[in-house]
Amino acid sequence: MDRIRVFQIVVFLVAAVIIARLFYWQFVAKLTSNIDEFELNSEIPASRGEIYTKDNFPIVTNQEAFLLYAKPAEINRSPKDIAKSIGSHLISEKYSTPGASLTDADLKTKEEEIKEKEEELESKLGNKSLLWVQLARKIPKETKEKIEEQKIKGFGFERDEKRLYPEASMAAQVLGFVGFDKFGRDTGYFGLEGFWDLTLKGKPGSLGGEKDPLGLPILVGAYKRIEPKKGGELYLSIDRSIQYIVEKSLTKAVDKYGAKDGSVIIEDPKTGQILAMATYPTYNPALRQEFEEKVYKNPVVADTFEPGSIFKPIVMASALDLGFVEPQTQCTYCDGPKKIANYDISTWNKKYFPNSTMTEVIQHSDNVGMTFVSEKLGVDKFLAYITKFGFGKVSGIDLQEEASGVLKQKAEWRDIDLATASFGQGIAVTPIQIVQAISAIANEGKLISPRVTLKIKDENGEKLLRPKEEKQIISPKTATQITEMMVNAVEKGEAKVFAPKGYRIAGKTGTAQIPVAGRYDPDKTIASFVGFAPANNPRFVMMVRFTEPSSSPFGAETAAPTFFEIAKEIFNIWGIPPEK
Repeated sequence: MDRIRVFQIVVFLVAAVIIARLFYWQFVAKLTSNIDEFELNSEIPASRGEIYTKDNFPIVTNQEAFLLYAKPAEINRSPKDIAKSIGSHLISEKYSTPGASLTDADLKTKEEEIKEKEEELESKLGNKSLLWVQLARKIPKETKEKIEEQKIKGFGFERDEKRLYPEASMAAQVLGFVGFDKFGRDTGYFGLEGFWDLTLKGKPGSLGGEKDPLGLPILVGAYKRIEPKKGGELYLSIDRSIQYIVEKSLTKAVDKYGAKDGSVIIEDPKTGQILAMATYPTYNPALRQEFEEKVYKNPVVADTFEPGSIFKPIVMASALDLGFVEPQTQCTYCDGPKKIANYDISTWNKKYFPNSTMTEVIQHSDNVGMTFVSEKLGVDKFLAYITKFGFGKVSGIDLQEEASGVLKQKAEWRDIDLATASFGQGIAVTPIQIVQAISAIANEGKLISPRVTLKIKDENGEKLLRPKEEKQIISPKTATQITEMMVNAVEKGEAKVFAPKGYRIAGKTGTAQIPVAGRYDPDKTIASFVGFAPANNPRFVMMVRFTEPSSSPFGAETAAPTFFEIAKEIFNIWGIPPEK
């Protein structure tokens, strides 16, 4: 009897311990610990929001694709065999570009990637502690069907999507692209995709179940699914017809003038809306792996350069606004080079014009005349005004990777720095800053921050986007004065032969040397032209910029003809008749 009693006591104690532990894990532990410790969750990606041009055309949309997943605990085949049978399917699609032939290097890379994929798959499939594991994303329908044919138990598919670009490379640097972050999640990079990533990506869902304290899945436990929420849609100010004209003309011009690269920006000065923005060379976001990474970024917002003579109207406008000069004020020492410290400031063509008016200084693009203007301004006023024009800080455009340019601290400025900055050398700006500043002149002196996105549409409705900044930085009178000086520069300057007849266009050429290792390269330049039209009622501001054109180093012979060619097509499309 004693043995039976002892046995009963032991059984009772063991049962009590088991019940106590079950009670602890089921109730106490869950109340005192983070509930996530007892759940296995996997993320279901959300549908990314589309991007539309001004005419509501989907310039970026989504196409059907699939996410491949597995439930390792249900798999009844060797993980190694499965990895061998599907690894090549998941990698080969990447190398199946129509009409393309693989080089020996491509084939070697493909083999290495297949091997790495097989090792990754084997590791994931062999981990029986995982309730659900993602194996691949963005799988096309053809690949999905090949894997389904193998009837692998424990495999399944979720609907996924991949970005589709109906206009191929159009506005590529403006749009950016979608790739994977280090956690394998869709992430926008560059341009609009990068800037508006949180808006576009939506809210992912989840798929999960319960796990025991050891981290193993409870196959009979609760199984839950939370549906993802689609991302917001962007509606842009980009005009497809203007964008097409710009890209066509830019591609032709870069080849014609033998330039390293080129960019064109067109903005509505009254609203700050970007109507077109293009850079060449460009790339196709859908096939971005086939292009060098350096073409991904948008130099219009990300690159700085010394602007040269296109900066002169901004400096002249500052002096006009302060009343330090008038359009007919004469330069008192424009009859020869100007000596400052140990440096000689000369004109670009070594021609000099005694007693030039300020209007003629802009017309002749006279560096000596601009030095006269900068002396009137002084460092304090010079820096105050160019800062008001937006230099030295970002414009606020909704594109990723915008640079702020470089302005030295006031204490670092010498007399020679002020002189050279007056004609756009020794300072670093971005193309979008130049366009913003010239747009202020075209907009009666009001500075408006540029933008590409007009509105966002999501589950909460539509949200119209307003300019971040609108300030009166020069008077309307000053804006009119500098406009007429720029019109005169077009009609009587070096590029007058290319200007379309009958239209009043305000503009300025620029030819800036490129600094290299503390000096200026004598042969390489950045050629540019910036202007707006019609001068009396500006509909657009445009900047054209070429890096290192080989046919001619001058903006008047490269950037200006391209500007006028594009302008003529815009006049035709918009039905703008000649004024005279």
